[in-house]
Formats: sequence, C-alpha cells, structure tokens
Amino acid sequence: MELQNVPILSILVWLIQLALIIHVLKTGRSRYWILMLLFMPMIGGLAYLVIELIPEFSGSISGQRAVRNVKKTLNPCADLRQHEAAWEQSPNVDNGRRYAEALLESGNTNAAEEVIHQALKGLFENEPTLLLLKARVQFEKDQMKKVIETLESLQNHNPDFRTAEGHLLYARALEAEDRIDEAIREYSAVSGYFPGVEARYRLALCFNVAGKSNAARTEFESILNDAKLAPPHFRKSQKPWLDAVKSELG
Repeated sequence: MELQNVPILSILVWLIQLALIIHVLKTGRSRYWILMLLFMPMIGGLAYLVIELIPEFSGSISGQRAVRNVKKTLNPCADLRQHEAAWEQSPNVDNGRRYAEALLESGNTNAAEEVIHQALKGLFENEPTLLLLKARVQFEKDQMKKVIETLESLQNHNPDFRTAEGHLLYARALEAEDRIDEAIREYSAVSGYFPGVEARYRLALCFNVAGKSNAARTEFESILNDAKLAPPHFRKSQKPWLDAVKSELG
C-alpha cells in the first residue's frame, strides 16, 4: 500500500511546487525561487513558505485579519477576556489601550469609551495613542465635532506625534461636517504618506463634492496609473479601493 501511494504523493508535491512557481511569477519575486522550486522541490517549497509567504501573510492587513478571524472563531472572547484581566490587574496606558481596542473591535463602543476615559487621567490625560483611540470611538458614534476637537487636542499637546490613521480620520470628520475646503486640504496632506489608496480615493470624492469634477477625474486616473507601476502585492492589497476608483470612472 505504501508503494502505491508514492506516485500520488509525488504528484501532489509537484502540484504544490507548480502553484508556488505561479505565485513567484504573479508576485514578481526573484526568479531564483523558480530554480529552487524546480531542483529542490521539498526544501525549496519549505524555504519559500518560511521566507516569503508566512511573513507576508502575517504582516499584511488581510493576513492579520484572517488570523484574528480564526482566533475569534475558535475562541471569540479570548482576547477580550485577556485584555480585561490585564487592565483590571494593572490599569496603565498600554493595558487600557489594548482593552479599549478589543472592546471597539467587538462593537462595544460605550465600554471602550469608558475605559479610555479612565485611562486618560493625571499625567496621561493627553496621551496620544489613547486620544487617537478616543477619536475612533467618537467616529464610530457619529460624533464628528468631538472627533475634530479630540484630534486637534492630540496635535496641540503632541506636536511631534504623526499618525496617518488619525490624519485621515480628521479629514473625514471635516468632510462630514461640510468643511469641504479644509477636508480637501487635509486629504491632500495625508495622501502624501498614507500607506494605501484610501486617502487619495477620498480626496477625489471630496473634489466631486466641491464641484471640482475635473480635479476628481485627474486624481482617479492618477491613482490607477500609479498602481500600474506598483508591485503586484500592492495592487492585490489595494484591490477594493482600486475597484472603487474604476467604478467612479465608469
């Protein structure tokens, strides 16, 4: 029986190697990997998995989301209980931030807001990561004026603190408050360093709101042109936003 299974296993190994070679070609990785996979199938496959795929998967947004989803499926409250216990044992800034983030991800914005309120006291009343999390909670609760106030307070008390997430949140809150010119200015600024397409996409949409359809179209077309020159893995990670851009262009 074992001898009969050898050809099947061999075919399976080579099918896996072929899939990995296709992945090398599609993602534009070094052609060196193709030689490794062809002439050292088992070792080459394991090396490619460890060196290329696992770090990319665990480090990417989609990979991190997938890992979190698996954890939540197996034990949906494990992280929340862990952060709650750490917060109760030692109510410091880091534990408060982690617990509040877990509460926010679970949809419990009121509890997250309460934890943040307790953590933002004394020497830490202007702690930037907590203020950013506070703004996220306020955004979730559609309290746009408070979002703007919180983020402006964050910037005033922490002038060296830079966050693309907070900057984009600020621009979105300004837009929601119909402060369109200010929103365009902030979208333009954050687009220069935001790690993805979202900021530029929202800038173009804001141009449309302001009646600047030519500027909006130019920005949409520029996003797609820049994406063509970007690495394949970038286009893959930004596909939902790029599809949205294409939809806007018709």
